[in-house]
Amino acid sequence: MKAWQRWVHAPQTSKFRRVLFQVHLWLGIAIGLYILVISVSGSAVVLRPQFSRWFVQSEVNPDAGPLLAGTELQTRIAEVYSQYTIQDIIPPRGTRRAVYVSLIQDGEETGHYFDQYRGVDLGNTYPWQVRTVEWLTLLHDDLLMDRVTGRRLNAIGGGLFIVMVLSGIVLWWQGRSRWNEGLQIKRVSSHSFVWQLHSFLGFWSLLLLFVWGITAIYFAFPQPFEAVIDAFDNDLADFERPDGWLLFMIDLHFGRFRGSWPWLPYLWVILGLLPAVMFISGFILWYRRVLKKSLKF
Repeated sequence: MKAWQRWVHAPQTSKFRRVLFQVHLWLGIAIGLYILVISVSGSAVVLRPQFSRWFVQSEVNPDAGPLLAGTELQTRIAEVYSQYTIQDIIPPRGTRRAVYVSLIQDGEETGHYFDQYRGVDLGNTYPWQVRTVEWLTLLHDDLLMDRVTGRRLNAIGGGLFIVMVLSGIVLWWQGRSRWNEGLQIKRVSSHSFVWQLHSFLGFWSLLLLFVWGITAIYFAFPQPFEAVIDAFDNDLADFERPDGWLLFMIDLHFGRFRGSWPWLPYLWVILGLLPAVMFISGFILWYRRVLKKSLKF
């Protein structure tokens, strides 16, 4: 049987496939923790704007009571924040915006929003929920390092991730007679549920996984991408660059589609966890086939 016939009908017997499987396996083990961290933090970052709206109350109702202003406002703020040193009071620009109050306690500066109609504190302008999301953003974007180093490491991770994705789609092929395995999860199958889940998610999320890897490289090294765009349009004075494909990939990376459905960010939170699920399912398969057997001896 020729090599191409072996690949079409019985790829499991191909030496190339066995080598590729080892590459896929050891890459997954080597960068698995990185994938897990980037996947979980990326999902959380998608809801960054929502966290600010949920946990930072900066709007007020003008009909809730008489407007406090001048000395009366300052007196009421002093009463509410008596345990703080009031550093500054910044009036709002609109009737529905709260007053910003800069406070100091134990040498530490904080900001609070104050309702000038009800005379009550609305809470910290930078609560722990928002701080947590901001920390996850730094973790996802720069790995808690400086911008250049963190993004370059992410580019390396993105490149290795692309190798995993491409090798995985090649390994997905089970032969001509079993071409549809991995396209769906069956109740009755010769493969375990975890194997089916790993193959199913890997196939149907191929485009998104590939985009995440490519854009991770772009964020650190945009110059090669810009050079490709310039090759198609070297007239920089026309302000019309053929970069729609790149902008689309960036929007796919963040799940950022302007004027679209409000539920889309929540879908992207779920999709963002796909690499984590792929790693966990792959680890379980490796544990069952290799690690569990070796631990018996």
